[in-house]
Amino acid sequence: MGKFEVNILGCGSALPTARHYPSTQILNIRDNLFMIDCGEGAQIQFRRMRLKFTRLGHIFLSHLHGDHCFGLIGMISTFALVGRTGELVIHAHPQAEQVYDELAPLVRRLEKQKETIREQMETLREKQEEFTAITENMREGFIVVDSKADVISYNSSAVRILGVDMEKNGNGNINVLSLNRSNSFRQVVDEALAGQRCEQNLDLNGRHYQIIANPVAESENRWGAVVVILDVTEQQNREGLRREFTANVSHELKTPLTSISGYAEIMKNGLVPAADMGRFSEKIYVEAQRLITLVGDIIKLSRLDEGNVELEKGPVDLYQIASEVVKRMGDMANKAGVAIDIKGRPAVVSGAAQLLDEMIFNICENAVKYNKPGGLVHVTVVKEKGHPTVTVEDTGIGIPEEDKERIFERFYRVDKSHSKQIGGTGLGLSIVKHGAIYHQAKVEMESRLGEGTRIRLVF
Repeated sequence: MGKFEVNILGCGSALPTARHYPSTQILNIRDNLFMIDCGEGAQIQFRRMRLKFTRLGHIFLSHLHGDHCFGLIGMISTFALVGRTGELVIHAHPQAEQVYDELAPLVRRLEKQKETIREQMETLREKQEEFTAITENMREGFIVVDSKADVISYNSSAVRILGVDMEKNGNGNINVLSLNRSNSFRQVVDEALAGQRCEQNLDLNGRHYQIIANPVAESENRWGAVVVILDVTEQQNREGLRREFTANVSHELKTPLTSISGYAEIMKNGLVPAADMGRFSEKIYVEAQRLITLVGDIIKLSRLDEGNVELEKGPVDLYQIASEVVKRMGDMANKAGVAIDIKGRPAVVSGAAQLLDEMIFNICENAVKYNKPGGLVHVTVVKEKGHPTVTVEDTGIGIPEEDKERIFERFYRVDKSHSKQIGGTGLGLSIVKHGAIYHQAKVEMESRLGEGTRIRLVF
């Protein structure tokens, strides 16, 4: 048999005093509460005995003497104040109003109070639906617990993040600490229930989360906490990339500066013969130009990454841009022993001409630099299925399989020794990637080691 209890809140008193309590009894049948009679002040005794208003669904009035029913108005009003929204059924003899004419005004008042409560309950139900709609559309996990750490409310994101099945936890109370056994999770819950806001990090299934728990209090008596679980994986990844970028920038800037400083110091000390002054000056000039180019690329990439680029946009013919790039690269290609050509037809997009020029130039520059003597670079501009497309295909050294996922990273070089010989900042393809994001374009890459590489910009 299920749970069965009888709670005597009071008996035999028409007027509550320090020694006499209202005529009211509570039956607890399987955690469902039934009230028999409701004397004045019944709700005070109800709370004093730590009974839950939410579990009371029926009130039975044995008769309508004042010491058995005058507590109804206070009880119903208390329900409204604490936000109780469940159905409340009051049972009384159908001829009670006829038998006790003097109580007819009370009965009518109760009916009016009942209608008011119904309207309030409807309002609360609407607010509950709004609250549920909001929490269910949150990406963040949301859990509300009571003072015993039992779950009162939760959303589907919390279930997904924690990887738990609430249904399998049974129909009884679910302790929030059973949803995750980590020390971090326990700490935020314990501190929130102790009255302190707490934050902790939690790693789950390869992702990073931040758990924030805030205490919820009514007057000075804390009764629970709100736990929010935020996915901060992308934020942490960006922070890691930022730190790596800073370290790489420091290293890349240090190299030309060290060369410039070294040559300048030798010249300052008069250790360079007059005949070699031109050669040393040229080395300083070359390193200075490399430094200027590097700083310019870093600034440009940072602006693209942060979305702070303010470029004039308008109709741009990709074929015209690519033709100008191929023409500018003629001397570089000749020195490298590489032939570069272009074919296609006009393809107009809405974009920033300066940035598009640099994107195509960087791809073509890599195609020439990482090619073989006697190699070829083909540039094609067409419309494919309505999408303007620029394709740069070379017969160069190709990219190893393990490096394909990283070539668009800042400062990443496939062949570091070759990169030092041919120069470059290591930022060209990163600018291409961020430029594509700026223009809402796609970058596609295919490569075979020793055979060549093909990169496509699809707008």
